[in-house]
Amino acid sequence: MITDKNKRVLTTLVTFGLAAILASCSPTPETTSITVAVGEGVSEQSASKIQLSANPPANIPTNGLSTVDNMDWALHNLDLAGSRFSPSDQITPDNVSSLVPEWLFQHGVIDGVSNQTTPIIVNDVMYVTDSRGSVYALDAEDGHLLWTFDVTRKLGGGRREGYIFRHRGVAYDDGVIYTAAGSFLFALDAKTGEPLPGFGEAGQAPVILNVLHQKDPGIATAISVGYWFTTAPQIYNGVVYLGTTRSESHIAGGYVLAIDAKTGESLWNFNTVPQDETDQGWEIAGPTWVGGERNGGGIWETPSIDPELNMIYFAVGNPFGDSTKRAGMNLFSDSLIALTLDTGRLEWHYQQVHHDVWDYDSGNQPVLFDMEVAGENVKALAQASKNGWLYILNRETGEPVHPIIETPVPTETATEGEVPYPTQPIPHKANGERMEPVAPVFPQDIAAEKMLDNQLVEQFTPIGPNQIFSPGYGGGSNYAPIAFSPDTGLLYVNAIDQPFNSGRGAKGYFSAYDPTTGELIWRQIFEGYGQAGAVVTKGGVVFVGTGSNEAGYFFAFDAKTGEELWKFNTGAGVFASPSVYVIDGREYVTVASGGGSRGRRGGDLILTFALPDDN
Repeated sequence: MITDKNKRVLTTLVTFGLAAILASCSPTPETTSITVAVGEGVSEQSASKIQLSANPPANIPTNGLSTVDNMDWALHNLDLAGSRFSPSDQITPDNVSSLVPEWLFQHGVIDGVSNQTTPIIVNDVMYVTDSRGSVYALDAEDGHLLWTFDVTRKLGGGRREGYIFRHRGVAYDDGVIYTAAGSFLFALDAKTGEPLPGFGEAGQAPVILNVLHQKDPGIATAISVGYWFTTAPQIYNGVVYLGTTRSESHIAGGYVLAIDAKTGESLWNFNTVPQDETDQGWEIAGPTWVGGERNGGGIWETPSIDPELNMIYFAVGNPFGDSTKRAGMNLFSDSLIALTLDTGRLEWHYQQVHHDVWDYDSGNQPVLFDMEVAGENVKALAQASKNGWLYILNRETGEPVHPIIETPVPTETATEGEVPYPTQPIPHKANGERMEPVAPVFPQDIAAEKMLDNQLVEQFTPIGPNQIFSPGYGGGSNYAPIAFSPDTGLLYVNAIDQPFNSGRGAKGYFSAYDPTTGELIWRQIFEGYGQAGAVVTKGGVVFVGTGSNEAGYFFAFDAKTGEELWKFNTGAGVFASPSVYVIDGREYVTVASGGGSRGRRGGDLILTFALPDDN
C-alpha cells in the first residue's frame, strides 16, 4: 500500500502511444499536463506529470463549479434504478469541447478479454477492476494507486474455480467493496483492500456452490458444472444481489442470488430455467420446454431495484443446447423477470424472444423511471434486447406500456425436428405504428459479392445455411445499459449493427427515444461496436464510447438534439460504460478503454477527463 502522496503517483510512458490517445479534441494543439499512473506491479517511478498535447481552446468557458459540490458513483449504474443520470452540471454543451484528459491509469493487464469495468467512486476514491477481476483503488483526483486486491493470486487462473470470463466492476456499501469473481463473492475493506473477516471464509464466500449444494451436495466446484459471474453486484439494505452465468454453456438455468452482506450466506435464490417441481415457477415454465433440453438462461448484467414496490428486476439470457430437443417458448429465457426483494417470489415475467435460436439474449440492466402517458402516471421499466427491439413495460405489472404485438414470423425450416415458434413480440409506438428498432433488423449495406452466394432473410427466420440476417449474434443491444434523463425525458440506447455473414464491420447505433410515445427522437451512427452504455448529465451532455478493431472513440453528444459536441480517440476500443463524479465542485468523466478479443486492439486504460482547472 502506498501512503506518501508525494511519492505514490506511479508514472510511465503509455506503451501503445500517447499521441494516438490524445489525437482528438480541437485542431490547434496546445499543451496541458496529465498524470499517468500505472499498476503497482507494472512500474514504480517518482511522481511526475508529463506534458501532452490535449488541444484545449485558448479561452475556456469553465461555467464555474457544479451546483453539486460532491457526487459519488457507488453502484454499477449509479443508482438502484440504473438511471445513469448524473445531477452534475459543470460540463455543458457550451463547454464540453474544452474537455481534456486529467489523468490516466494503466493496470497492466492486457489479454483476450475487453476492459469492461465501470469505475466506482466513493469519498474521492475510485475502484476499478481488470479483465481478470483484480481490484484497484485509485485517488480519484489524480489517479495514483492506493491498493490492489489480486484475485488471480487468490483464486488461480485457468479453467478452475477462479476462472474469469470478463469482469464489469464492483459495488460499494458502508465502507465495503463487493466484487464477484470466478464463482465467489468477495468483501473488501474499502480503505485497505483487505478481505473482511466474518464474510464467508476470510472475506471470500462460495455463493454459487452454496446454492448448488442445496440440490446436489456432491458438486465439487461451481465451475465444473458451468457457473461463474460476469455481473457487478447490486446492494440494498444489507443484501447483495447478483446473477450467475457462463458463456453459452449447458448450465441448468441461471441463478438469481440474494446474499447477506455481512456474512456471505445465501438468503434466497431463483432459477431462471426451473428444472423440476421443486423450483419456483415450474408450473409456468415447465410445459414450455418439450424434448429434454432445459439449459441456458444465464444472467449477464446487474439487476435494478424498486424499494417502494419491493421488487428486483433481472434480464435473462438465451436458452442453450439442441433446439430440436426444447420445443416451446422456453421460459424464462430471453425474459425480464420481477421478484420480491425479501423472498425472491416471482411477481411477473415478460419474454422478448420465444424459442431463441439466434443468441438474442436479454442482457443489459433494466432502467426504472416514472412518466406520464395519456394523463396517467406510469411506473415504467425499459430494456433493450439483442433482438434489436426496445421494450417499455409497467414495472408494477409487467404489462406493455405501448402495444407489443405477437407478430407472425417465418417457420419453414430444413432442420429435422425443429419446431420454430410462429410469432414473436414486436414493440409498437403509442400511435400503433411499429417502433423503430435500436439497430436494423433487416440487413443493410451488403456487398454485392456477398449476395451472390447468400440469401437475405427477414428477422426471426429459422437458422439455415448461407443466410444473411440482422441483428447478428452480437446484437442489437448487448450488455450496454440504457441511460434515462428526467430533464429531457429521453432514453439513451447504444446498439450494434453487424448483420450475420454480411462481410462488413460493425456499426454503432446510438439513439434517443421518447418513452411516452415510443418515438425515435434522434440517432447517431458511428463505425465500431456500440456495446458500451452511456451516462447523461444535468448539464445536458450524454457520453458514450465505441469500440473498433483499430481504436475507440469516446463521444459527447447534446442530450436534447443528438449533435456531436466532442470526441476523443482513446487508442483502443471502448467497451465499458462511463461514470461521472464531482469533487469539490469539479466534475470528472471517467471511462475504461481496451479491447482484446476478435482482433481488437488491446488496452488497459482508465481515462479521466475534466474541464481545465483555472485555479
